[in-house]
Order: sequence, then C-alpha cells, then structure tokens
Amino acid sequence: MRAIYVPISRTGWSGCLLWGLLVVASGCRPTPPVRTAVTFPVTVTLQGEVTRADYETLRELPFDVPAGTARIELQLEAEGSDARTVFDVGLRSPEGLRGWSGGRRERLHISALEASAGYLPGPISAGRWAVILGVPNVREGRRDAFRVSVTLSDRAREWGPVVRSGPAWYAGDLHAHSGHSDGRIRAGTPQAIGGPVHVVFEAARQAGLDFVTLSDHNTAAHWLDVARLQPFYAPLLLLPGREVTTYRGHANTVGERAFSDFRLSSPQASPVEVMAPIRSSGAFVSINHPGRPDDETCMGCGWNVDDEAMLDAVDGVEIVNGMTHSGPQSGWAIWARWLNRGHRLTAVGGSDEHTPDETTDYALGQPTTVVWAEALSEGALVAGLKSGRVYVRVNGPGGPTLDLRATDGVTTWQMGDEVPASAVNGLRFEADVAGADGQRVEWIRNGEVVATRTIQGPAVRLPQALTVVDGDWVALTVRQGTVPTAFSNPVYIGRRRR
Repeated sequence: MRAIYVPISRTGWSGCLLWGLLVVASGCRPTPPVRTAVTFPVTVTLQGEVTRADYETLRELPFDVPAGTARIELQLEAEGSDARTVFDVGLRSPEGLRGWSGGRRERLHISALEASAGYLPGPISAGRWAVILGVPNVREGRRDAFRVSVTLSDRAREWGPVVRSGPAWYAGDLHAHSGHSDGRIRAGTPQAIGGPVHVVFEAARQAGLDFVTLSDHNTAAHWLDVARLQPFYAPLLLLPGREVTTYRGHANTVGERAFSDFRLSSPQASPVEVMAPIRSSGAFVSINHPGRPDDETCMGCGWNVDDEAMLDAVDGVEIVNGMTHSGPQSGWAIWARWLNRGHRLTAVGGSDEHTPDETTDYALGQPTTVVWAEALSEGALVAGLKSGRVYVRVNGPGGPTLDLRATDGVTTWQMGDEVPASAVNGLRFEADVAGADGQRVEWIRNGEVVATRTIQGPAVRLPQALTVVDGDWVALTVRQGTVPTAFSNPVYIGRRRR
C-alpha cells in the first residue's frame, strides 16, 4: 500500500497532491502531474489543525483520484472532543456532492455498488475530489489537529465484517430472493408486491440461522441494502450474493467484489464465459438446482452444460433446492456423477425462498448448509465453502449434525480433503452424528451405498472400514426411513480421475 501525506496549512487549509510526487510550494502551484502506474490500494493522508478562526466554516481538502479507482474510504481522527471541538465530514466528486455524514466518526466509504448511509453509490470518476470538513464548534484558545485518511482501492467492495470470532460450524441459507428480483410478499395487500430485504432477514433470524445469502437474479442492487442493514442484524451474518441467471442454467455466488455482466455472447454459448471470471476473482460459485426442468415450468432453470471446462469454472453444486431432496429433480445424483468424473465440487443446499411471509411453500433455512469456518464472516465462509468441509441438513437448522473424516492413525483428513493414495492401507473412516437417534447412516463410495448403520443414541461416533483405491471418494447420507435428512461432502482418495 502506498501512503501519501498532504499537510494542510491552517491558513486556508490548502495543499497539493500529485501522484507519485508531492509539491508544496509558494502559492501552492503544482507542476504538471507525473503519469505513473498506480499500485492499489493507495492511502492519502490530509492533516492540519483548527483554531477559533475556523469556527463555523466549511473547507475543502482536495485529493486526486486516478483512473481505475473503484472504492473510496474515509477515516477522520481529530483532537479536541474533550473541549467540544466538533468536525463534520462530507465528500465532493468532480461532478458534485456525493454525501454528508456530519459528525459521525465511523469509517465511511463509497463505490459503484455500496455507500455508507448519507452517501450516494455510483461510479468513481478520475479527477480532483475533496473531503468537505466543517467546524461547527471550536473554542477560543484551542489548536486541535485533525487527520483524514483516504484509501483508494480498485475493488468495488470489501468482504463484510466478522460478526462472530472463532472456528465453528456455522449454519445458513445460501439461496434467497427479495423484491430486487422476483421475491414477493403479501403484506395484507390484494396482490403480492416486491419483498423488501428486511423481510428475508427477519425470516432468517426467526429460523435461527447464523448466515443468509441474498441472491437476487442478475443484479447487485441489493448489496447496498445488505451492507447498510448488517449492523442491525448481528450476530446474523448477511451475505450479498447473486443468482447468475442464464438461459442455460443458474448459479449462485458468494464473495463477489465487483458486478459483472450475466449475458452470454450467444444463445449457444456456454455459461463458462460468465462463471469462470467470477470464480477466478475469489468468489464461491455453485450450480443451482441442476435437476430442474428447462421448460415452461421453470424456464432456463435446468443445467445443461457439463463439459470439463464448465465444471472446472465452478466450486459447488446445490444438491437440495427447497425441499427437492430426492427424485429426478434432486441435484445429488448429478453431483455424484460429476464427482465420478473427477471434479471436486462442494455439495450445498439452498431454500430458494421467494415468499418469506408464506408458510405453505419453501421456508428460509430448509435446507440448511453447514460450513466449518474460522469465523462468521464473508471471507471465512467463502474459504470454508471452497474447502468442502460442509454438510447439508435437509429439514432445516434443527436437523442432524454430522462430521466425516479419515485417518491412518497419524494424520486425519476432513471432508473436502484429499487422502494420498499411499495412505490407503490401514485407512479407516469415522463419522460423528448427533440428533439422529433411530435414523440410518449410509456409507457412500463413488455414489453407491456400500454399508449402513442404524444410529442408537443422541450422539454417536461410527467407525467404518472401507476398501478404497486411488480416485475413490467417500461420503455419508443420513435417512429417516427412506427420506434423507442430511448429506455430507466427501473425503477424496488420491488423484483426481480426469
């Protein structure tokens, strides 16, 4: 990170900033700018002091924004609060005022996608910007210093806050919609109306979830609402996602830092052209409801492109959508087939809730995706989803808990891990299952049931010996009768079979 300091003189608070060169000269006449490549992020520090002469004045602290800047963050630090010296803050772009937050002291930001309350989101144009600094009060005899840190980034958004610290299993819903796309509520009206985002978040909180992803179709308009409402819903983590919806299939994203076009170059084009850049940017991308039909009952819903390049461009598969956990519309059999082709795809679930105030259809958290993550934060959950240490509770957050691992007595491999082929001799598997008394565990190898065990007790550890070879994968299904209640992700054996 480059840091550039701009001293602001007390008389007029003026200064000059050049990229890569700071010139403070008589009359503050800058030399022509030196055009050099900018390495983001860049921090500009605007500092000075105020006295009684600055009482009830508004001044601009200018700074230059280079092309390629996608986000601006401001942080004010100032002396004098004990003596009632007060600073107000606003921001001006080359086109005009972008916002005003008065005396609020939290870190402020704007981008094309998000903005702190009181500020307008929108494109960040290159040119001369200015922090507007107001002094509504400063007493006689005071000389109070201030410093405004301006951070310029080429990423439109940063991952959200940590709302809970520490590694744990975190349960949530990766697929829900609001009125920013086709989510709707009745709200006592004769006709359904577009549902505001807070209705989705209230339903998630009532369901007892740790996180919920708002994944409206082909838009990032809801990301602003997610960011601004997060402080009101902690410790529930709100995730800004997207359902990238093409006529050749849908996919969910978590962890995007920029908005990209969803449109395919032609009706015959593969979705890989829009999915691959999103995944390569660091986001988690999962194919939605791959077993749904692609006809007038669900136009564009089914996934009909499964060549190697396409499957290499995603991270996961939604194996349970709503309550579709078995039958021809289930994603599990498709996912298993893709695993047998050598792809390492995390199995997830999502309610696909569109009507959070109705109780006769889908419900938030049914199914629930449970992720082992280092913290309850966007970045940690993205990493956890990509790791594959994930399982799905079909009936909601109160369903069975499970964990699967393999060990050779020295090393332990968790779900999503790859066991070296050299370790298969003496390898044993074990599962921890709770909340499934009387249900049945099915041990799955390469998509086929190879052993079963009835669970007896509220919490059990189930060892299982299995013969495995290079290229195999082992997973679990928990069933109540014939109905699945939980699905694990696999432990992989050896190399990818490709």
